[in-house]
Amino acid sequence: MSRVLTPETIERINRHLMRGQRGDVETTCILLTIILIPCIIGISLLNGPLFAKIILCGFLCVFAAGWCAIKWANLQEQPKADVSGLEVEQLEGYFDRQWVRVGGGKPYVKYSFNEYLLHSRTSADTFFHGDRQLKLNRRYRVDALYVTGLTSYDTGYYLLEETFKQITDDRDLSSEQKKQVAEREKRISLWLKAQQKRLYRIYQNPKGELAAVAVGFNFAACFLSLFWSFFAGLYWVTGIALIALSLALLLPNAADDRHWFWLGLLLSAGIFGVLGNRWRERHVLSKGFVQVDALLSCNPDQAKVAYKRKVEEAAPEFGQ
Repeated sequence: MSRVLTPETIERINRHLMRGQRGDVETTCILLTIILIPCIIGISLLNGPLFAKIILCGFLCVFAAGWCAIKWANLQEQPKADVSGLEVEQLEGYFDRQWVRVGGGKPYVKYSFNEYLLHSRTSADTFFHGDRQLKLNRRYRVDALYVTGLTSYDTGYYLLEETFKQITDDRDLSSEQKKQVAEREKRISLWLKAQQKRLYRIYQNPKGELAAVAVGFNFAACFLSLFWSFFAGLYWVTGIALIALSLALLLPNAADDRHWFWLGLLLSAGIFGVLGNRWRERHVLSKGFVQVDALLSCNPDQAKVAYKRKVEEAAPEFGQ
């Protein structure tokens, strides 16, 4: 089966492929910036003449900028992604997850779609997160483009996410194929059970949107405190914490007795860690969500997907 892609779809895929090519340059720039800042701070704290520090810092900045410029120039020499002339194929099969080792190197996780080689930009890693997470024990039919890149890593089938269709009828499979599917599901189930899990409460609003909040200590809130509360939408918590820290700085002898200030920071981190999930629950309930279930999972996204799977499998028409 083949079909013609719309110009909008072609443009979207080309942009996605180009982001993959720019990823190496962006990663290099970010890593160099992270390394460069501590180096410059360390040089400024050294004893020595100012002009020597300026020359050394300038050399490091020029070196970093030159490296990024070389990476960017190499990127410009590569051919631009264009899938406008590729034929759309329809694939059918199961996702799989295995540990593999190539050439005696370090083992890594490899996702596959039956015997089909997947393009790096549409490896199953891109589908196994959030509400779009696909179930490993499900059979799918999907449209795909075979993209040829400069390396084997960039060569393979690019899966069109919007065309995924789940196949619940397995009567066309042979007994040997069903046996292979059962063995694969058992292996994946053991892998999922081996992961560290915690209890998540699942909340749902009248629009059908889901939210998952963990039960217990929140390590992200403990270590990030104000940043976590701000990005979690707990603005009242952020405001109270900022006021408390400001008052601590204005206390008499705060500058001469700094250990009390650091003790206060540690205490606030502990309070954020212990109460963070409770604050999130109140915030979610205030937005009209109600608790619908509680599940063991590795992270909030997987908890929401597990709840959706549970609802699907409980439906009377499931598997028919």
